[in-house]
Amino acid sequence: MLDRAGPLEGLTLLDLGAGDGLIGLGALDRVGPAGRVIFCDISDALLEQCRDAVRSRGSLDRADFVLARAEDLQTVADVSVDVVTARAVLLFVTDKPAAFSAMYRVLRPSGRIVLREPLGQLMFPEPDARLWGYDLRSALDLVVKVKAALSVLADPTFRAAMMDFDDRELARLAVEAGFQRVHAECHIVTEPGALIRADSVGGLLELAPDPTSPTLGEAVEASLTPGERQRFLARLDDAVRAGTAMRHTAFVYVRADKSA
Repeated sequence: MLDRAGPLEGLTLLDLGAGDGLIGLGALDRVGPAGRVIFCDISDALLEQCRDAVRSRGSLDRADFVLARAEDLQTVADVSVDVVTARAVLLFVTDKPAAFSAMYRVLRPSGRIVLREPLGQLMFPEPDARLWGYDLRSALDLVVKVKAALSVLADPTFRAAMMDFDDRELARLAVEAGFQRVHAECHIVTEPGALIRADSVGGLLELAPDPTSPTLGEAVEASLTPGERQRFLARLDDAVRAGTAMRHTAFVYVRADKSA
């Protein structure tokens, strides 16, 4: 993502949805002593985690930490940043046009955004016999029940937000927000490997497909009888040990430039 953002020396970069700071910390090395990185998230806890990481690098004088939603970036001033980055952020935003407008507002002339977003429309639903890439055709009747529980227990608003766009939609929203030059590049990959990986069945049961969904263990508990759970977990253990999972992923890079 940072390579796609172009030269960053001396610039101010806003890392939207900073999370644990993966992008922002990398940006600190690229903006140099004259640049700044603004870590932006809706979680105080994650911002504090970012602050600790920046402090350990001795770079607090070149970083800011702001609590703001992507839909308004309320605490970020107009025309105050040169680059906005966002990685897997817009899929959780229900009002995507507002998010693009907010990014456009905070950018200086000739500023740019660089996004990387998963495309749920192109990844789901999985084939009936697969769960997170694992082949469970020997327990197809149980897989159907578990998938239904994962869907029913998820937050429907966030689920809709994750599925209501594709690469063309994001490009259109960037144009409508006012960006003058827009490039969207879609990547679709099918390859060996699990969609959600863990070292064991126990580890898988503790995972969720996204922050708004139940864990796999919660879905199994809610949808299967004790006997069914035993059979399901045995088949899942076989699939994990076999190491023959297949994952199908789709994501889009978007770069959009504001006019000078």
